[in-house]
Amino acid sequence: MDLGLVGKNAIVTGASYGIGYACAKTLAEEGVNVAICSRNADKIRSSAERIASMSGGKVVGFAADLTNENDLMRLVQESKGSLGNIDILVVSTGHPPTYAFSIATDEHWKHGTDLVLRPAILLTRLVLSEMCARKFGRIIFIGSIFGLEPEMTSVVQSTLRTGLNAMAKCIATEVAADGVTVNVICPGYFDTPLVRELAQQYATSQNVSVEKVLNDWAEYAPVKRFGKPDDLGAMVAFLASTKAEFITGTTVTMDGGAVRRY
Repeated sequence: MDLGLVGKNAIVTGASYGIGYACAKTLAEEGVNVAICSRNADKIRSSAERIASMSGGKVVGFAADLTNENDLMRLVQESKGSLGNIDILVVSTGHPPTYAFSIATDEHWKHGTDLVLRPAILLTRLVLSEMCARKFGRIIFIGSIFGLEPEMTSVVQSTLRTGLNAMAKCIATEVAADGVTVNVICPGYFDTPLVRELAQQYATSQNVSVEKVLNDWAEYAPVKRFGKPDDLGAMVAFLASTKAEFITGTTVTMDGGAVRRY
């Protein structure tokens, strides 16, 4: 299937490893020129070189802290300078603090907002008007199943990811007639370094083994395993394509059947 992506330009955040990296790699393999970012300059340059060597396309890496608005503005400016107009925006962020409401502090809530919502808001503002003017654009937010079924022990994540879904719906409705689609992918538990790091934190707080936590999380989905980042990358490529022009304002769940709603 020709996805019609050759020659398009994309920004993918949080892409030095894990889900963001898989999204950038898949887009590059489909012929997209990609700008990627993470906080660590050495890691993101190495990741950019690795993706470019596998895809043959133009891939550039920039150091940027997603919680720093100046970094976000610089990311868009430098990406446009290297690639041209941005056709595709994929916002993948880290995980906000994981606590129940009785434990979460004002600092946890602020950090979560700065990490989950502010980058999505600001980056979208910076690319949306030009997408509308060109009558083509794809904005994809990487959310979480906790934005669909809230988790008591992760109140910050659950609240903010729900807000991300609502924001995407509002933007999608506003710009649908301009050829711009806005969607959220809500992953469950995927096999990434971040998930393993979170498992270690949870195991320590609950005084159980990391192996037990990872096994419990894998068992959470009916498929009884973690998702593969490349599978999510393939979904991003499809939603970014010309084939998905009638899909907008929705959440796409990728969780091995874990979410019980339909």
